[in-house]
Amino acid sequence: MSRKLLEVLILALFFITTARSNAIGIKDEDAQSLYNATDQVVILDVYNFKSQVYNSDKAWLVEFYNSWCGFCHRFAPIWKSLAKSVHDWNDIVTLAVIDCANDDNNPMCREYEIMKYPTIKFFSVNSKEENLGLEFTSHKDEVSLTQGLIQQLEKEQQEQRGASTWPNIVPYRGTDLDVLWHGTPDDVKYQILIFEEPESYLGAQVILDLHKLDTILMRRVSSENELLSVSSKIMKFPSLLIFDRKNDPTVLKINTISRDNVKEMIIQFLKTNGVAVRKKLQKSMEKVEEKSTQPSLQHHENNKQNSILEKVTKDELYQIDLESALRYSLNNEISLSSVISGEKMNALKAYLNVLANYFPVYLPKTKTYLEILYKNMENTNNITGKEFKKLLREKESELTPIYSAPPKTWIGCKGSKPNFRGYPCGLWTMFHTLTVAEKNSENTDNVPSVLSAMHGYIKNFFGCADCSEHFQTMAKNRKIFEANKGGESVLWLWQAHNEVNERLAGDLTEDPENKKIQYPSKNNCVKCKSQGGDWDEIEVLRYLESKYSKFNINSQGIDSELFTRDISSSATNSGVSHSKFIDWNFTIFDMSICVVLYVVSASILVLVFAKFAFKRSYRKRITMHNLLG
Repeated sequence: MSRKLLEVLILALFFITTARSNAIGIKDEDAQSLYNATDQVVILDVYNFKSQVYNSDKAWLVEFYNSWCGFCHRFAPIWKSLAKSVHDWNDIVTLAVIDCANDDNNPMCREYEIMKYPTIKFFSVNSKEENLGLEFTSHKDEVSLTQGLIQQLEKEQQEQRGASTWPNIVPYRGTDLDVLWHGTPDDVKYQILIFEEPESYLGAQVILDLHKLDTILMRRVSSENELLSVSSKIMKFPSLLIFDRKNDPTVLKINTISRDNVKEMIIQFLKTNGVAVRKKLQKSMEKVEEKSTQPSLQHHENNKQNSILEKVTKDELYQIDLESALRYSLNNEISLSSVISGEKMNALKAYLNVLANYFPVYLPKTKTYLEILYKNMENTNNITGKEFKKLLREKESELTPIYSAPPKTWIGCKGSKPNFRGYPCGLWTMFHTLTVAEKNSENTDNVPSVLSAMHGYIKNFFGCADCSEHFQTMAKNRKIFEANKGGESVLWLWQAHNEVNERLAGDLTEDPENKKIQYPSKNNCVKCKSQGGDWDEIEVLRYLESKYSKFNINSQGIDSELFTRDISSSATNSGVSHSKFIDWNFTIFDMSICVVLYVVSASILVLVFAKFAFKRSYRKRITMHNLLG
């Protein structure tokens, strides 16, 4: 009997574990990182950022990015190329990345006042935690990034913040060559001066590239140092002056002005003079390569893709997509703001007002939640992102359940890979739905237009800076504020979305399995185009009204029991969350499983103990019987 019961309990434990795995499987994990350990960048997160960046013996250049951000996708190859280009400088400055799309990293990105993606920040040697980094602005290509980094490293040296082990990239302003040998290690055989124009970055790049060679010392000399230029007979810039410990000079003319060519000239000169520099240089590079391929410092997450349903009709409107977009915008974008006031506060109020009036809800408490958020902000002049996040948590806890699926769950907006589609798709879908809801609403007098609320949101809260700028330019050109509520608003957004699709078709950000098309396709709407290929806007409007109608929302993937589940009013009033303990990501299901696992484990232990106790008692009785008999 006890054996059978034990087998049943073990079987139950197996099924519970399997059920838990399947339940987790419906959640779409955080977007896939744009970087990995082979990219020669250090991957930071909330767990290792401060321990790595602060009190470090080298400087750090960190990209704060968002893995769903379109411009971040286009910028990633530039950052990777830069990392490869400066990988020999890794003992001076380390390139790193942190993904703000990861929920765990949200507080970190808010702390560092990251309001647009990508944001690049420089941290000096031995930086302390109160230093939030120096933001690099207007650096969007590899050349300007390299030049900006060199400028900053030179400034660090001039202001005594650079490490003593750094090579000197500040131009030499003296005229006495003997001074350059003072305190020089015996291993140094040659001094190399790179004469160049003041605005040139060539010398600094070459010095940083070759600084690990211990047989040479290099300095830059500006053409403005006329005395040294004339005395060294330098007539052309750039030029190389190489001299040994006897100060016997050799001038090398640079025929091809390039970083690689100048390095090659120096290496060939040293090789000709008996210095095995290639071998030493290769060792130096191998050291960097070896370090860069070490396991990433990232807090690894499982990015395995799971579908909620095997079959999904892409041109349908899904409640889960709408809720995931809403949830992400509130928790991961607006909450990231350092301070919300002035224009940003007005934008937030307009956005919440529109949501409270037009967002199609599946669960009744979702509408209550949105209305409460708007009422809380209606008479507020300013609030921090941290305070707004706290408000969200409190109201979610009090009113649970609000959402019908875990965060970042997508159906119609699910991409072929985690970093495709998702939130941007969901946001477009939500605003299309809101414009249709606005058109069908009987009273819109006290509600700002959906398009004006969308403009305010994209301008002030949407994390992809490049995308936001493009949208604002398009909105201005298309006169967004002149579009009337109703059909005009619905068609304006449709036209704008098609313009964006046309611009991004074939872009790196495009999902190869979900091409950006002029919507709707002929398969979706036969009547939307005339025989000549022109849009029939009457038919298009009719199609959009049907597609984005609240009566046409697909509830696939939603737990139907959520709607009818009885929520204890006493628990609601106490503020205890039935749906989610936010800080620990525990749901009712999680807690139920914990209880069941506890009971099963305890039962197994009791049975095992009873079995052994019974056997021992049985043996003892037999022994006594034999003794007495």
